[in-house]
Amino acid sequence: MVRRRQRLPEVDMGLVSFEDVAVDFTWQEWQELDAAQRTLYRDVMLENYRSLVWLGHCLAKPELISKLEEGFEPWGVAEATEQCLPCAEDQTQGFRHSRKTL
Repeated sequence: MVRRRQRLPEVDMGLVSFEDVAVDFTWQEWQELDAAQRTLYRDVMLENYRSLVWLGHCLAKPELISKLEEGFEPWGVAEATEQCLPCAEDQTQGFRHSRKTL
């Protein structure tokens, strides 16, 4: 007896955007990655973007991709500073936050 595979119903998933496949790290998470992990992140993000462009799914280049292509970290100075600022609760408890630079 020959068994036929049951065909799944076709579902229209729509177009995939870069945001659908992008991985975002907080500034703190980014600081915890080592050089090899950061390089892997850069390579994977650029490959994902290029694949979407090839498929015609990406019309505008995301700012993240521009930064990565130019050799910059995904975090700008303003973004990193914003992530480093102590919150009011921390200030009342006397915590000090240091800014790390890459």
